Amino acid sequence: MNRTPRRSVVVACLVTVATGAAAASASAAEPPCRTLARFNPLNFPATPAVTSARLPLLPGAQRILEGRSNVGGHTLPHRVTFTVTDLTKVIAGVRTVVVHDVDYNNGVLAEQELAFFAQDVQGNVWNLGEYPEEYANGQLSGAPSTWMAGLDGAVPGIHMPARLPEVDEPPYLQGWVPKIDFLDCAATFQLGTTSCVPIGCFKGVVVTDETSPLDPGGGSQRKSYAPGVGIVDVGFVDDPQGERLVLVDYSQLSEDALAPIRAATLDMDRRGYTVNPTYRRSVPIESPAQTPTQAPLAPAPPAVEEPSRSSTPASAVGRVSLALRPGTGRVSRSGRVAVRVLCSTAVNRVTVRPGTCRGEVDLFLRRSGARVGTARFSVPGGERRTVRVQLASAALRLVREGRRVRVAARTRGALAGARRVVATTSLTLTATGSR
Repeated sequence: MNRTPRRSVVVACLVTVATGAAAASASAAEPPCRTLARFNPLNFPATPAVTSARLPLLPGAQRILEGRSNVGGHTLPHRVTFTVTDLTKVIAGVRTVVVHDVDYNNGVLAEQELAFFAQDVQGNVWNLGEYPEEYANGQLSGAPSTWMAGLDGAVPGIHMPARLPEVDEPPYLQGWVPKIDFLDCAATFQLGTTSCVPIGCFKGVVVTDETSPLDPGGGSQRKSYAPGVGIVDVGFVDDPQGERLVLVDYSQLSEDALAPIRAATLDMDRRGYTVNPTYRRSVPIESPAQTPTQAPLAPAPPAVEEPSRSSTPASAVGRVSLALRPGTGRVSRSGRVAVRVLCSTAVNRVTVRPGTCRGEVDLFLRRSGARVGTARFSVPGGERRTVRVQLASAALRLVREGRRVRVAARTRGALAGARRVVATTSLTLTATGSR
């Protein structure tokens, strides 16, 4: 549950362990509860897949929770529906799964939200941002609680840890956004219990206890997670609204049933650029056709003669390879780093030339995962081009001081006629006297 400010109960259930890397850029202050993992965009796959047993977020999954809450002295029905879309959004260098959440109080729309999640290679499920639209009498009043990891000091968090803390372990950080006074901490309350809700009884349930140090009078939430399902029960302790939500339906939507939710999500994404200045600085949500698939990160084999065909088959596995030119790692006086991009496509182990590879090269610090440079590229099929990436001032200062700065370069882009791919490489930056 989010308390400061209050957001949708279910999506707030999906707020989790924060990272020290993003916190370093967010603020010098330390949060009052511990972090469980360090956030690093290089620890996430190119194609997002949230397969956690306790929080599966597979495209088309829909969960509906119902309950009653005390609002203004009246006990009113409350219904929350969240749906996992097949859309993605890149936040802080990580491609995330987009969840659409709708919140009704007494049959009237109170909030609808886009939430963004990604699972790292260790199995931690991270929450990297939220765009919650607030409604008054059914009319949009704004989205002041919007946050995106890496923007305005927002620290992402792990919704579901890969390794659950024991019951007696201290609380851990779920999320921290100083700009909007949001801070949540959680602790494991019960392990291996049974939870019975209207849709049935679930065994092996994990219960967490979540509180906000910034709102000591707001009580806490007890959230129950069932294996293979996710959240099945949300209880409230010492909360003024005295609410409880329970799972009443869960299903896997068909393509036809998911289509209108996908459309509503894309509408919200477009609207967000006019409603909230933080959201305006994020990249647009992308459809399944635009989402990259995981491709080999090794360089492509040497090019061979192109078969006679007018274009690259749609089934081709595209490769954008990164290479380091002679003297690579040298930072020019103007603060630029040269990285070479090779554009190729493999079809049945034979390399052919796609039309053009277009996208961006990002540089990330190996230690913290912070992004320190971005440059666009456009490379004809079968060719190499040198892309010069301008370093951020903080990283450039370290290089000029003679410090060894290790970075990772990663491409983001698409091959014409093939699927989107990602390639990575590493280098150590040093200063040079030439431009």
